[in-house]
Amino acid sequence: MISNLPTEMLNTFYDLARVEYASLDKQLRDKLQTIERQAAAAGALASGRTIMLACDAAADSLAVRCHMTWDQLFKAMSAYAIKIDRDTGSLLLSVLGSEATNSAITVRTIVERCAVFRSSLPDNAKQAGMDIIEKTLQYEVARMKAEVKLLVAASENQKPMSAAPSIAVTGDGNIVVTGDSNQVNALTQIDTAAAKSLTNALKATLEHLHTLTADGPVDVVEIKEIVEEALVEIQKPKPNKIKVTSAIKGIAETIKFVPALKAAYDIIKPAAATAGIYLP
Repeated sequence: MISNLPTEMLNTFYDLARVEYASLDKQLRDKLQTIERQAAAAGALASGRTIMLACDAAADSLAVRCHMTWDQLFKAMSAYAIKIDRDTGSLLLSVLGSEATNSAITVRTIVERCAVFRSSLPDNAKQAGMDIIEKTLQYEVARMKAEVKLLVAASENQKPMSAAPSIAVTGDGNIVVTGDSNQVNALTQIDTAAAKSLTNALKATLEHLHTLTADGPVDVVEIKEIVEEALVEIQKPKPNKIKVTSAIKGIAETIKFVPALKAAYDIIKPAAATAGIYLP
């Protein structure tokens, strides 16, 4: 168990992030200046709409910063061969959360210094704009928690299982007999360990889907329904492997090329393999 990420690795990450933050600061200031010039030309500098436009731009910048932080921290961890598990996942989330909070403070400060926030508009109008930034912070933190949880679960699912999935085929007198007048009953079973891995993977995926917006690149509501149906089946005393396989492959085909859902695919794939369901 480690109590902190290596200092050298963190210094590398902060050096990378510092350059990106400076660039994003400039981009946000430039965007706010453009908003102000356009609002001033229209005689609407001191307006609630202009405040909302400024805070929307700041919220967008915050989201970009959080994604950048995630990418750069992973690059640093990969460079130092640090793998994600329960211990490092907790430390990773701590760093990501701190950086997200600091980024929110930065974008708020930049917005508060622009002309529209120095106008005579009432404080409640300004607070409504700041609430946009706060909601974005909450969303990004929830997203990062869900993705780290997926990565930790994926690391645990990749550990060797104690038993492999089994398929039992029975016929009259326990002998498989072919022919038009004979009936053969095929019973597919998913063992307890594999079912547990799949259950954990699907639950983590469902939690991750709850952090995504409905206007994204995939139909989140439809995927949730498929995941929930698969969960219902896999949690039965004797889950039907054909139904589970169909559901898992349907989920995988839908999400495997969606960047925001790559972590979900990466956890489902090894969990499915323990149940004899192999994904590309």
